[in-house]
Amino acid sequence: MEITVDLPFSLDQLSLLDMHSVLNVLNVVQYELLQIAEAMAYPSEMDALCEETAAVAEALTDHQAAMAHIKAVDDFAAHVLREVTALQIARGLQEDMHYNISVTNLIGIFEILKIRALEILDRADHPTAWQVHETAKLEENFTQMLRAIERNSKGGYQIVTNLAEHEAGDYLVHFDIKSPNGCTVLMPPIFQDVMRDLLANARKYTPPGGVITAGLVDCGEGLRFVVQDTGMGIPEGEQRKVVEFGYRASNAASRQTRGGGFGLTKAFYITKTFGGRMWIDSPVEMGKGTRIEIEIPRP
Repeated sequence: MEITVDLPFSLDQLSLLDMHSVLNVLNVVQYELLQIAEAMAYPSEMDALCEETAAVAEALTDHQAAMAHIKAVDDFAAHVLREVTALQIARGLQEDMHYNISVTNLIGIFEILKIRALEILDRADHPTAWQVHETAKLEENFTQMLRAIERNSKGGYQIVTNLAEHEAGDYLVHFDIKSPNGCTVLMPPIFQDVMRDLLANARKYTPPGGVITAGLVDCGEGLRFVVQDTGMGIPEGEQRKVVEFGYRASNAASRQTRGGGFGLTKAFYITKTFGGRMWIDSPVEMGKGTRIEIEIPRP
């Protein structure tokens, strides 16, 4: 089904769409801080850090304020880690294995946050420009993303890319990139956000043990991206609605997630911004999953 709805957005919503990749990571930071706070019986210092993180996320609705926070992300990360480390020492938790795992995970999350912030700064002056991306670097970026998702599960599941490694409870993810020269892809930098969001959504709404397949093709005249999963699907009457800002399908509304909640909205908005087309095919029958296709012509 091709999605052809007309979606008006407020300035607040447009700012959040632009900052969506950072908002997603901030939500994961907040979750990790809450886990650490719970292990410490919620000291006031941790409450303050959680409130600071929430305030940064809320500020992303204002584009000017959001850019100020983006530029200061290194200082924010250093401040949070410094406070967490001080609490760890004050409470004698230096040797606590579970606490150290959480802190190590938090450090990794902040490294991802810095990368997402840098991506936004790099494209800020020319948000619709097309750039050359090395295929190997794109593949490395997505591998790192999958590894981060796996780490955040804290042993809940593994993400494998080889069928022979696929065990019950693991995700099998297969992602191919193809271009005329086999080495580079020409695309808008923000489209990497779209691919990450759709892959993360596919994982989020697919039970452990499922299969996620994705592919990007630069045919020389434009881009075609497809992602397909074996997840819960989208009710037929709601497939056009899921691109609306903040809308969640009725069969997923009760699920707790750590994302911004509008990955499909951003995918559709970016697709239309670049004159492209988007299709969603998603039978509700479990195991059939969702297939999303995007085509964007090269200007």
